[in-house]
Amino acid sequence: MKNLKSSILLTMALVLISGCKEDFLETTPAEIVSDDQVASSPAAAQGLVNGIYASLRTFGIGGTTGHTDYGHMSAKIGSDMMAHDITMPFLHWYGFYHNLTGRLQTSSRTLLTWTTYYSQIAQCNLLINATDPTAASEESLHILGQAHALKGMMLLRLVQMYSSPYSQDPSALGIPLPDGQDFLGKPRATVQDAYDQIVSDLTAAVGYLNGFTRTSKQEVDLSVANGFLARAYLDMENWGGARDAALAARTGYSLAAYDGFSSLANTEVMWGADIDAESSTVFASFFSHFGNTTPGYTGALGVYKGIDRSLYDAIPATDTRRNAFVDPVTGDPTGNGLPAYANIKFIDDTFFEGDYVYMRASEMYLIEAEARAMLGDATAANVLFELVSFRDPGYTLSTNTGNTLREEIYLQRRIELWGEGVSYNDLKRLNKPMDRTYSGNNHAAFALLSYTANGTASKWQIPEAEILANDQIPATDQNAKNDLKQFDLAEQ
Repeated sequence: MKNLKSSILLTMALVLISGCKEDFLETTPAEIVSDDQVASSPAAAQGLVNGIYASLRTFGIGGTTGHTDYGHMSAKIGSDMMAHDITMPFLHWYGFYHNLTGRLQTSSRTLLTWTTYYSQIAQCNLLINATDPTAASEESLHILGQAHALKGMMLLRLVQMYSSPYSQDPSALGIPLPDGQDFLGKPRATVQDAYDQIVSDLTAAVGYLNGFTRTSKQEVDLSVANGFLARAYLDMENWGGARDAALAARTGYSLAAYDGFSSLANTEVMWGADIDAESSTVFASFFSHFGNTTPGYTGALGVYKGIDRSLYDAIPATDTRRNAFVDPVTGDPTGNGLPAYANIKFIDDTFFEGDYVYMRASEMYLIEAEARAMLGDATAANVLFELVSFRDPGYTLSTNTGNTLREEIYLQRRIELWGEGVSYNDLKRLNKPMDRTYSGNNHAAFALLSYTANGTASKWQIPEAEILANDQIPATDQNAKNDLKQFDLAEQ
């Protein structure tokens, strides 16, 4: 068995080197598009934006050779691995996210995340700075809108990971806010400053994208820009803004059965990446790590990703989302011998060509419902009912209100959006602790950790390379190391 696993790993490495590296090294837009070209040619500007979309699903975009370095999808799921709703059986890829050491300044994981987003923010700034909106054509404004939207989304991801949540302390140190006007390092702006910039970019995007018809769901359109804005307003507890943006975002999409998470054709998918034989990163890909029936790190080596037992137990028997995980009593319905609680939500029947889903309309229902609940709007329960009753025929209209309804919505977010990159930030913005140490848990020994609500372990450290290279971020501005509580195995 050991020799077999070694052979599989060697094959994985060879396929990545020979089949992926050459294709994707050519997607860096700064090497092929100048600011003068962007300013004078909509085709060049579109090429730059297309390069950003490609980079966000490219192997090595984070500057490492690790098999978790494949862009936005990896960064999303990496953050989920730092919460308590996902399990993995032993230390392997994503294990250093899961045991929370990946957030430390010397880890390649924090450098990977930082580089993935800031490298592409630089490309967005190139296009934004080169475009005069007062003189731009409608086509150029639509391209400009995409750049603003992508920049806002990436800044939002960074501030969520490297800072205290806006809801707890908007005056806390946030993230650098590069404007693309120079190559000088920037200091850490405040969380407030970061969200001000995010909202500025996203509201600009909403304006510029009005009337834009995209050619595929790989492009950001008005609905997706509103989805980004809804996420930002949710963090800020701007309930009216979150309600309106979420409603605008989901309008025009219809809910679909709780499957099809490998296809942009799914009617509730709002934005994603169309993966094919040319763009596939094979073993360094989402389905290699999270598709338990895929012959990658999960299916071939058994690094199965499963659901936390207590969360699974909270899903009613009548809820179709319970079928997205292996029942501990009836066993694996796929015939692959998967263990109890393993996810069968993410299934790719191709050879690593499953599409990446970045945003779904169901998330917008949940944002809208939470916003309405916090506004004291009686229709909040109706919005929640529209989504949950579609999943669970046994669900009845909630009679909860206010914070009690908010807690019910939080549970529905944990179930509906499992493995979709929201759980880590939800713990932060809702000021909740992370705990995998409860009696009867199904987490591996190396993952038996907890941290207090918004404790130091809930914030990533800025990469050491950034601290050393950027004299505007002194060591005293680094996030603290950790306050982890290692579970005493003797107590089990």
